[in-house]
Amino acid sequence: MTRASSSAFLRGPDLIVLVVCALLAVGAGLLWSPNVDEQLSDALPEPTMGEGFATSGTCQSCHPAQYDAWHRSYHRTMTQAATPSTVLGRFDDVVLEDRGYEWRLERRGDEFWVEMPDPLWFNEPVEFMQALDQDWPESPPRFEARVVMTTGSHHLQNYWIRRPEAAGGPLGPDSGALVQVPWVWLIPEGRWVPNQDSFLRPPSSSVQGATPWNGTCSQCHSVGTEPRVLEYLGRFETRTVELGIACEACHGPAAEHVRVYKSPVRRYLRYFRELRDPDAPDPTIVNPAKLDPRRSVETCAQCHSFGEWTDQGEYGITGVPFRAGDELGAHRSVFRYTEDIRDPLLADMMGSDPSALDGNFWPDGTIRVAGREYNGLLEDVHLRSSELTCLTCHSMHAYETPDTQLNPEGAGDRSCLSCHADYADEISSHTRHLPDSSGSECMNCHMPHTTYGLFSAMRSHRIDSPSLRVSVESGRPNACNLCHLDQTLDWSGRYLNEWYGQPLVELDEDEQSVAASVLWTLKGDAAQRAILAWHMGWDVAREASGGTWMAAYLAQLLTDSYSATRQVAYRSITHLPGFEAFEYDYVAPRSELESKATEATEIWLGFRGPEQAIRRLLITDDGIDVDEWLRLLAERDERPLAIVE
Repeated sequence: MTRASSSAFLRGPDLIVLVVCALLAVGAGLLWSPNVDEQLSDALPEPTMGEGFATSGTCQSCHPAQYDAWHRSYHRTMTQAATPSTVLGRFDDVVLEDRGYEWRLERRGDEFWVEMPDPLWFNEPVEFMQALDQDWPESPPRFEARVVMTTGSHHLQNYWIRRPEAAGGPLGPDSGALVQVPWVWLIPEGRWVPNQDSFLRPPSSSVQGATPWNGTCSQCHSVGTEPRVLEYLGRFETRTVELGIACEACHGPAAEHVRVYKSPVRRYLRYFRELRDPDAPDPTIVNPAKLDPRRSVETCAQCHSFGEWTDQGEYGITGVPFRAGDELGAHRSVFRYTEDIRDPLLADMMGSDPSALDGNFWPDGTIRVAGREYNGLLEDVHLRSSELTCLTCHSMHAYETPDTQLNPEGAGDRSCLSCHADYADEISSHTRHLPDSSGSECMNCHMPHTTYGLFSAMRSHRIDSPSLRVSVESGRPNACNLCHLDQTLDWSGRYLNEWYGQPLVELDEDEQSVAASVLWTLKGDAAQRAILAWHMGWDVAREASGGTWMAAYLAQLLTDSYSATRQVAYRSITHLPGFEAFEYDYVAPRSELESKATEATEIWLGFRGPEQAIRRLLITDDGIDVDEWLRLLAERDERPLAIVE
């Protein structure tokens, strides 16, 4: 059938409906934006309606309130065409330098351009590539490319290009891959930083290599994307239904739903049916709120989990096979980091590199990388024994702020007390804290901030109780010592034993006499240090712990070997007295980092509070017990650790 003759099957109302839907889809982003020019459109993945998709613009016509709420969410802005209304970073003739290389950013009218080294050159060591190809250059070729797409919403923004045909040379022509500019725009600070320094990564003197958006980021940052990796041609011919995380990511393809309800009679019948039975499912669309609890959670887990699609070959061509309402396990292996590794994909990964997942999991199997909340819930009894779902606390359409998307009914303690109602009237008898204090807030004890991502500590979604045994055996900080930063593990253990009957744990001398936060900060691994640095700036912890002593430890972390930890420490120290105007660049040369750490220590000495000679904090009348600091620092866990959200 030819394209021309196919229209003969569309007559009257059907044709009108199709035209209206198409126009709405264009406005919503099927063609990326009404302001996207032809050059930009050609550089982006080819638009497609995929298998039964309709796009968010079609949803808007009948669901304007839900559409509006989604449109204000950070899900919607996660991936966008690069236009003046979407690009947040400065491109006004900016020159960026990193690790001996230079990038030049320029805005030309409504277009954003970068003159840069070829990112493919950094993917492999020069010596290795020259052994394979005598023409491989000693230094990266340079070219100009237009920025065509952005990813990231409110913490940072990334930028993507298509390598131009003119790049050519031994690195090859344009392959259809969308390649990241190796710099990100930090939105809170309003500044550029190297991409590899925006994650918790081991220090490196090399520029990060190129990773294509098509086969990695697209699986969660867009809808209905088909990577179409054509290996025999060495190129991508990627197609996508919609950029960003749109309606059909959660509700499934909607073309059948649109077709059925284009009839006013069917719409009215559906309306009256829902009045009689609000929980009645609609076979033409998926509503996660009406799914079985496990299926509802798995709708979110398609992105908010750590694992791999089981058929990687299929995924490389047709994209994510999962659709809302499916059983996730039929398509995806979700990794659980236990001593008994049964998953073949995980076993293979661990076999080649036993430390490959150290950054993603605490040693007790709790996920510690942000955005993987489903892995936390898998270790939690609530998922197996209750009606708890993501929608118990969160909402896409009725949320308090786009940052957390907590729904009004589930915010605070309300979602917890809806099941644990027996604690509502006598909360203090359970928490042993004042009823209106932060110590009586359910999440502070049962969902502490032990997950790391985006320069922040985030709440764990393994809902459990503080345990001294877990902290000692795995290093996962317990909620007691994350609030009471000035207390020891021994102190927490005695209260957990007295109040809740937890058995006492054998502790070494340091664990008995030195504050847990000090031990984790000085001796801990990169994740522990970053998480403790964040807590030292957390208002709740500072109120519980008192004084200004945290500045001494944050000053030390300003020279940490991990750049992300340094930035977390800087953000926290600005919350302390005397540091309101403190300036610091966490990717500056080492000598400057050390100079700023000395400056911060001197500020702290001038603003010291009432804490004097507190042995468990290693604070003396003159400042810090240097000998003890050096002893503990000598025991620091410097294993390479990567947390890439």
